[in-house]
Amino acid sequence: MIPFKLITGLLLLLTTLSVDSANILCILPIPSPSHHIWNSVWMEALVERGHNLTVISADKDKNRENIKYYWMETIYSDLAEAGAVDYVQMSKDGAFQTVFTFLNFFESCCRSMLRSEGLKAFLKNSEHDHYDLVMYDFGVGPCLLPLLHKLNNPPLISITAFGNPPYSVDVIGGHKHYAYTPYFGLNYSTDMNFFQRAYNTFLSILESAYRNYYIIPKVDAMAREHFKYSNLPHVRDLEQRTQVMLVSTNPSMDALEPLPPNVIAIGGAHIKNPEPLPADLEDFIQKGKRGSVLFSLGSNIRSDKIGADRQKMFIEAFRQIPQYNFLWKFESNLELDLPPNVLIKSWMPQNSVLAHPKTKAFITHSGGLSTQEASWYGIPLIGMPFFMDQYKNCYQSVKAEVAEALDFQSLSTDKIRDTVLKVLETPKYWENMQRRSKFFRDQPEKPLNRTIWWVEYVLRHGDVSFMKSPSLALGAIQSNLFDVYLFYIALIYTIFKVFTIIVSRKIRKQSKLIKTD
Repeated sequence: MIPFKLITGLLLLLTTLSVDSANILCILPIPSPSHHIWNSVWMEALVERGHNLTVISADKDKNRENIKYYWMETIYSDLAEAGAVDYVQMSKDGAFQTVFTFLNFFESCCRSMLRSEGLKAFLKNSEHDHYDLVMYDFGVGPCLLPLLHKLNNPPLISITAFGNPPYSVDVIGGHKHYAYTPYFGLNYSTDMNFFQRAYNTFLSILESAYRNYYIIPKVDAMAREHFKYSNLPHVRDLEQRTQVMLVSTNPSMDALEPLPPNVIAIGGAHIKNPEPLPADLEDFIQKGKRGSVLFSLGSNIRSDKIGADRQKMFIEAFRQIPQYNFLWKFESNLELDLPPNVLIKSWMPQNSVLAHPKTKAFITHSGGLSTQEASWYGIPLIGMPFFMDQYKNCYQSVKAEVAEALDFQSLSTDKIRDTVLKVLETPKYWENMQRRSKFFRDQPEKPLNRTIWWVEYVLRHGDVSFMKSPSLALGAIQSNLFDVYLFYIALIYTIFKVFTIIVSRKIRKQSKLIKTD
């Protein structure tokens, strides 16, 4: 029987923290099915709490009770037509090129979403709507934040499934310490040598300058041309109205960095209790003599686009490891002779497969969400990154000895076979990942519960700017103490100069006295 005092305490806590049903506008412009799945989890949780959600999204979904969607139907097609989302091609880009590729993506997304019928429909239908909160996925910039101005500036929460990107400090304040916080397109750890720190600093400053002085002004001009609201603030000022930022990170697997108190790490918020597997998948996984391996490149990178030669390499490598079964998420028909230990499916319930006790490894693109799921369930990784933070995620896992890496550009059957076997047959990978899993799971509350608590915290209080970092108001020069360093350099130089003048005068005076004598 549950003690009466415990029941009373829980009821008191729920009463204290209750929030009336709120109208929340969710602006989710990132064209990524995996990000949509991630966002759907916290949105469904908010609906279960009694809130009403209006969603402007790059991804199509069905309206249901308390969730109404406005689909920005142009984004995927426009980006595909412009060739802006060729992730296999992007795998050839270095970190330097990635700075420009990714930030130019902001501009492309903005141009497309502004012309969408979905946005027009929202503007038409929301003329008299009231919203208590705006949730904004800030991953591709502040293009739609003029809606915040239109809606009389309700509280703003910025959220992202994209780890903690470098430009988060432009939105919420704080600092990225380049000495130990690697740029997210680099496969560096927190322990960088001098040349790595120098390059990391260069890329980080380049990214910040390109975003703030080229991309954001262009986004502001496009948004201003489209919305035409009177007294519309700059989009940079609008994004900095963020009260709380929710980022998908966890210190058990991400680079460590200092966060302002209103930046909340919610890594793992999308991970649900696993559902039973379909009978055919359950049967196939169980038949793996020494276990089974999941192979999925996520929702953005299609296995049927990696090229026929590479597809053959993987099939032949798997054929040479008959003691394990391989489940490959492959989006179309694979016209190859498959060995009996390979199963091809266009969709895999990744969460449930990773949770299965006979799953022994995961071949992955090293996306942040997939890395979190594997880490939650303690499944070692074979990482094959393609772009952006995937390199960082993979390197962090390799360094932690929970993974090995494959280079997509130099694949061979032997490399695939040997790397997969190394992870499967070397105990340290399983043991280290089990340890990471324990750290990841051992939290005061589930990440999703933390997410909902902070959303409702902002709903309860509205303005929580007492938690905001002063760095935004100070600016880059003052918050980084460049002016103070310059002052002390000038002071030391002046003291040194005065000292040398005095000493030289005394020497000259002594020389004259000696000559006189």
